[in-house]
Amino acid sequence: MDEARLRVASGEVIRRYIYRFLSILFLATILATVAMSLGTVHAQGADSRESITMSPTNSQYTTSISGVINDKLTIVNDSKTAYDFIVYARPYSVNNNEYNNPDFMTLAKSADLYAWVQFPQTKFHAEPNTTTYVNYSINVPANASPGGHYGVIFAEVQPLVAEGSGNQIIRKKRVGSIVYMTVNGEVKLSGEIGAGSIPFWQVQPPLHTTVVAKNTGNTHFTSNAILSVHDIFGNLKYQSRKNYFVLPNTVRTMDLNWDKAPWFGLFKASTEQTFLGKTYKSEGYVLLMPRYLPVALILVIVIGGVYALARRRKN
Repeated sequence: MDEARLRVASGEVIRRYIYRFLSILFLATILATVAMSLGTVHAQGADSRESITMSPTNSQYTTSISGVINDKLTIVNDSKTAYDFIVYARPYSVNNNEYNNPDFMTLAKSADLYAWVQFPQTKFHAEPNTTTYVNYSINVPANASPGGHYGVIFAEVQPLVAEGSGNQIIRKKRVGSIVYMTVNGEVKLSGEIGAGSIPFWQVQPPLHTTVVAKNTGNTHFTSNAILSVHDIFGNLKYQSRKNYFVLPNTVRTMDLNWDKAPWFGLFKASTEQTFLGKTYKSEGYVLLMPRYLPVALILVIVIGGVYALARRRKN
C-alpha cells in the first residue's frame, strides 16, 4: 500500500513539474514574440529641427565627347526652421557587392564626373516650407573616355554656430543625387548572372532572398528584379519589383525581402532578374521558424516520454 501511495505521489510531482515547465515555456514564447515585434521599431534621431530633401535621387544621361548637359535639382525645406545650404559634386564609386558603402572620396577610374559639374550658384538660403531649384551643367571634356562616368551632387545644410560655442562638434545634414552618364563611342554593354540565394530555414522575418548580377562592360546597366512568394497551396502571398543600377566592372548582390512575412510558415519563393534583354529565374522553399521552436519541441517530446514512463511504472 505504501509503495502504491509513493508511486501516486511521484506521479503527481512529475505532473506538477511538467505543467510548471510548460507554463514557463509558453510564457517565454509570448515574451520572445513580443520582443521581436518591438525590435522592429526604428529609432528616430532627436535632431530633427532641420529637414532637407532632394529630387531626383539619381539622373541618367547619354551624350557625346564635348557635350553639355543642363539640368536642375529640387530642394525642399519642409521644416519650421530656415537655413543656408551649399551644393557641390564628389566622386561616386562602391566598395562592396552590396553597394551599401558608397565611396565619395576615392578617385576611381570612372568616378571623374564630379570634375565636370558646374554650378552658377553654390550657396542658397531656404525659408521654412519652401522649394529651391539648383541649376547645374555637366561639361564633358574632349578627352573623356567612352563608357560610364559617375558622380554625386550633394546639398548640405550649413548650421548656425552660436557665439561662445568653442570647439563644439556640429553635425551637418546633407542629401545627394547620383549622376550616371554614358559617353558615346566604343561602349560595351555586357553582363553575367551570378549565384543568388534562397535560404531554406530562416529564423525570423523578413523572408530573405538575393539575386546577383555582374557587369563585364564599360558602362552601367539596370537590373529589374522581382520576388514572388506563394504558400504551399499556390496562393500568391507577396510580390515586389525593384530596379538596380550595376556599375561597370562590379558585381552587385541585390536583396529581395518580404519585410512583413509571418514569423512561422512554409513558402515557395521565386526570383526573376532581367537585364540586357535576358531573364534569369530561380525558386526554392523557405521555412520561417524561430530557432527556439525545435528546441521547445524536443523538450516537449522528452518530457512527454518521461511522463509516459512514469505512468507505465505506476501501472
